[in-house]
Amino acid sequence: NLQDGIDGETFEIEEMYPAYKVVAELQEEKGAVRSTHYALEAEKIHAVMFTDAKKTVMEKKDIEIGTIQICDICGYTHDGDAPDKCPICSAPKSKFLAFD
Repeated sequence: NLQDGIDGETFEIEEMYPAYKVVAELQEEKGAVRSTHYALEAEKIHAVMFTDAKKTVMEKKDIEIGTIQICDICGYTHDGDAPDKCPICSAPKSKFLAFD
């Protein structure tokens, strides 16, 4: 169910990852702070993807998806050709994994 996906992503964006990040900051765990930041930003993209998919389904249209590119460093997800640089973690294009 797409709405369940949207709800799950929204929970992660608004509650889960911000709480994890606060704990990581309090414990001065720089790696954990970075990881939770990456996850939070990637989840924002996932929420948009679920929302777009739901809108398309509600319009009784087929979802057109190209090659999905996922950054192996932070989880940023992109439909189409991989960007030259990840907008979340700045990883190079070579760090993207393609899924057809």
